[in-house]
Amino acid sequence: MKRENLTLPRVLTLVAGLFLLALGVALSTKSGLGVSPSSSLAYLLSEIFPLSMGSFTTLMNVCYLLIQLVLLRRSFHPARLLQLVVVFLFGYFTDFTLRLVAPLQVEGYPLRLVLCVVSCAVMGLGVFLEVRANVIVMASEGALGVIAEKTHREFGQIKIMNDCICVLASLVISLLVFRQIKAVREGTVIAAVLVGLCTQFYGRHIRLPWLQTRETGAAEENDRTGLAKDYPLVVTIEREFGSGGHEIGKALAGKLGIAFYDYELIQKTAEETGLPSEQVEKGEERINSLAYALYNQTYAYTNEMSAQDAIFEAQKKVIRALAKQGSCVIVGRLGSYILKDRPNSMHIFISAKEEFRAGRIAEEYRFTREQALDAVRKVDALRHNYCRHFTGEPWGLARHYRLCIDTSAYGIQESLRIVLESLKDFRAMYLS
Repeated sequence: MKRENLTLPRVLTLVAGLFLLALGVALSTKSGLGVSPSSSLAYLLSEIFPLSMGSFTTLMNVCYLLIQLVLLRRSFHPARLLQLVVVFLFGYFTDFTLRLVAPLQVEGYPLRLVLCVVSCAVMGLGVFLEVRANVIVMASEGALGVIAEKTHREFGQIKIMNDCICVLASLVISLLVFRQIKAVREGTVIAAVLVGLCTQFYGRHIRLPWLQTRETGAAEENDRTGLAKDYPLVVTIEREFGSGGHEIGKALAGKLGIAFYDYELIQKTAEETGLPSEQVEKGEERINSLAYALYNQTYAYTNEMSAQDAIFEAQKKVIRALAKQGSCVIVGRLGSYILKDRPNSMHIFISAKEEFRAGRIAEEYRFTREQALDAVRKVDALRHNYCRHFTGEPWGLARHYRLCIDTSAYGIQESLRIVLESLKDFRAMYLS
């Protein structure tokens, strides 16, 4: 916890988040379709022993705090003890909201399913406020973060493992005690996926002005002061696989006598992140839309970033630094999005018909036609998912570029000439 974050607006935001999170859990119990993975064990134990769900939730979070103490030892900062405040407050809110929704009766599977989804939306809002407050983390998230650090694994992996352990323990205890499955049902699976997705949705669409500070956005706004002609020329090229974007970009940089960056960005990003260049290269543009969305939603519970997101943030920093450093051509890595508001930046999208691109790929890599077509479709799908994940928009929208060109219609050399002519007009406009 940072001392500057301990402000009244942030504390109130945290309290509101804890209340909504507890309310969402309470609503999920009334749906009868199972509760979230992290709440399943506390709910089940409250059905067996004469202690409330809130009490067991508190006890479990105290155990998470003890895990931090054991793992960190001398590195355990006394400020982590403030997690106890969150622990007891959340436990109290859990019991309070359970009493609050006690009169609620929902009959029929469709309505119970609706209530389950509503509970996930409420829990997602609670998690969003708790994380965005950035005051004190929940003891469970704190413990998972420490375990991830000590085991050199990603937070998302540890979060999924923790949820699986809670669900498995609930299933075993339920079968042993009740001879049937309780607390874990289809609603548990829905919550495991939907709560994180809802949290990410709120993060993209809700702004909390009382929590705003001078961040990167303000700094970038200051960077845009001055005359456009004072900025080095930057040309970004996004391209479909096999369309010749790399060749055109390299030739363009050579004719202009300016720097060219494509694969060089991998090494520079590796230096920025401290990750091996092989890991950066593997992570670039390698997002499977559904699978990654399900995995990435686990990071909604923390202020940490996934490795993929960390690589992208580092790449943004590298690209912005190169754009300040001097005139250059940058290929790929969503350079047009990263530099979209930067003056004296020309953004180009290069495409081509699938057969044309497959032919070029087959010749370059000695693929069969079928192999080349498969590679073209696979890489394009990955780039589309990558763009959708980080920008929220489809890849290749014409309005994001000054020039879109089809190399299968003009060929590589004629396309280069068109780019040079368009660049002359672009430069004349900014220098006038």
